[in-house]
Amino acid sequence: MSLEDQTLAALDAFNRHDFDALLPMFEDEAVLDLPDGIRVIGHASFRDTLAAYVLRHGISISDHVVMIDKAGFRVAVECTLNGSDRRDADGGDAGDEGPYALPAVIVFEREEALFSRLSLYAGTRP
Repeated sequence: MSLEDQTLAALDAFNRHDFDALLPMFEDEAVLDLPDGIRVIGHASFRDTLAAYVLRHGISISDHVVMIDKAGFRVAVECTLNGSDRRDADGGDAGDEGPYALPAVIVFEREEALFSRLSLYAGTRP
């Protein structure tokens, strides 16, 4: 599978919130970096942390542009991060609830056939 096809498949699984389909695309010791500074390593932590973050904020990706480096090790996906803050569901401040769209970049890294890192960078919510 080409790196672009692999990236598009990962984005599709991400948008469907199908973490069971997403996880096999990553090495066992893959690294996940999230915008709030959380970094986890390994399949179990990767899946649980990403699922909690995505589902808590109702996140999906749209308007993406895939850019691949010449060496084929990194992919940057410029996109829009769509979500709705669900802090009110956890008993937090409900003042920030509602839909939003933020500029974001997702970086995938791979050395072999599987991704070794996913880093999500997002603009701060207004």
